[in-house]
Amino acid sequence: MRLPVVFSALLAQAGALLAAFLAFKASLFFGLLLPLWGLALLQSVTAVVLSGLFGLPPWWFVIQGLFVPLLLLVSRFNLPPHFFLGGFLLLWLIFFSNAKERVPLYLSNETSCTALASLLPGHRPFRFLDLGSGLGGLLARLAEQKPDGQFYGVESAPLPFLVSWLRLKKKSNVHVRYGSFWNENLEAYDVVYAFLSPEPMAELWQKAKHEMRAGSLFVSNSFAVPDCSPARTVQLNDARHTRLLIWEM
Repeated sequence: MRLPVVFSALLAQAGALLAAFLAFKASLFFGLLLPLWGLALLQSVTAVVLSGLFGLPPWWFVIQGLFVPLLLLVSRFNLPPHFFLGGFLLLWLIFFSNAKERVPLYLSNETSCTALASLLPGHRPFRFLDLGSGLGGLLARLAEQKPDGQFYGVESAPLPFLVSWLRLKKKSNVHVRYGSFWNENLEAYDVVYAFLSPEPMAELWQKAKHEMRAGSLFVSNSFAVPDCSPARTVQLNDARHTRLLIWEM
């Protein structure tokens, strides 16, 4: 049985800390004293290896590897406690829903927006939904390019949602709401767009098949649905080598 992502991450960190502690005790037994940064490097490498063994997504490797070294680096500055509390609150407002939805904050670039606009209906009303709309940049650009459409976004991270709401509240054809995309019924939309992560794609595809109307489009930025080939793929010429994977329901 696969462990939850957060539990696996904590377990990897705990195992790595234990490995560093045992290395420190062994060095004392042999009359040596390993430098602190050497122990931190050992802990970092062990955390990354354990993360891979526990099946964590690749973007977790960076977090796991840098966690303890960055703690040691920051501790040298003798910062006041409220600095860390403020940092924690800021990160919580941005990322607190990631553990549940297994989705980091990805932002769609201008190239993706242009390619998406070419997929949308022309000169007739339609409804577009961005699952995990982030800071609202994609919705803002599409609403300007396609004024006949109604654009909707759902975002579960408090701070990105607040930024997008303030940014878009004066646009009559853009609507964003706070909440989980799992609670959004997809039936009413002509195009549903997702730029999420590999983790939720299999479950999201089942939701899309169950709820979306015949003829509507499900578009995923970069992340495939396991064991289900898209009807077509649009390869974008950008630095990320982005792909838009398109399924017609």
